[in-house]
Amino acid sequence: MKFSSHIKMIMEYFDTPTKVIFLVIALVIVFFWMRSGPTMKAPGGNGRRISRDSFQKNPKGYFRDLRKK
Repeated sequence: MKFSSHIKMIMEYFDTPTKVIFLVIALVIVFFWMRSGPTMKAPGGNGRRISRDSFQKNPKGYFRDLRKK
């Protein structure tokens, strides 16, 4: 089954107000994800992602806080 047929089945299953709500939620998520800027894997963070800009501004503070936990 093609991906487009899955989408078509989903679109037929839900009514219009539900589709609008899902669309708004998806757009809000995309907006905040794009606004967050570039990320990187956190050093010593077990795969967690952090903001690259905040790390580059204060790497010493990041490692100090990491050791406090």
